[in-house]
Amino acid sequence: MLNISVVDDEIVFVENLIKKITEICDKMKIECTIDKYSNGYDLLEYYKKYHLIFLDIEMPLIDGIETAKKINELKGDSEIPFFVFITSHDELVFDALKSFPYSFIRKNMIDIDLPECLIRINNSFNEIKNTIILHTERKDIPVIISDIIYLEKIKNYVVYHTYKQDYKVRSDMNTEFEKVVFFGFVRPHIGYAVNNKAIEYIAADCVMLKNNISIPLNKKYREEIKKKYFKWLGDRNV
Repeated sequence: MLNISVVDDEIVFVENLIKKITEICDKMKIECTIDKYSNGYDLLEYYKKYHLIFLDIEMPLIDGIETAKKINELKGDSEIPFFVFITSHDELVFDALKSFPYSFIRKNMIDIDLPECLIRINNSFNEIKNTIILHTERKDIPVIISDIIYLEKIKNYVVYHTYKQDYKVRSDMNTEFEKVVFFGFVRPHIGYAVNNKAIEYIAADCVMLKNNISIPLNKKYREEIKKKYFKWLGDRNV
């Protein structure tokens, strides 16, 4: 179930947008609920209810950019809710990007922008929902797949490095890699596996991650990892 809110002070546009979102979700077989708000202040109290928020950039009282900034401050490290900015003026998008939106749609191009946007959002939402159970320190701990940056083999353990903390599992890399390979992980070295989402770029001898961590790249893995990574990028943009 995807919980959505639309925040815009133009009543006619809001009703049209809700109708189109519903039609697209029905075609994609996505269950959804949609609420509407006429201003950002009303949303702030209830933002935790939603996975996806459509925000008009230009609104009275508090605009969409300021609303997104306030919600970002409140939600901390959480990826949800995703933001999609709505605009009639493309030049406003550059300011909106500073508030970490997931995407934006243009009011005069809604039939083109909206379907592509909802497909990307749904794919990312499904990624976040995926979890893996790690047996570590005599406990079974659920870890969200998208939070994992990379895996590292250290002696008799495999360490799962996440954005929040590290988890050490007594296992081998082959076993642990099989658990995550279908979630977009690649193996640049016999002792490492990395999340495609965390990759900044692939160099000749290393894979540089977005948090400035360098992972060694074995020559025999180089072409295969590039092929899989660029295929993954292409699939995400479909």
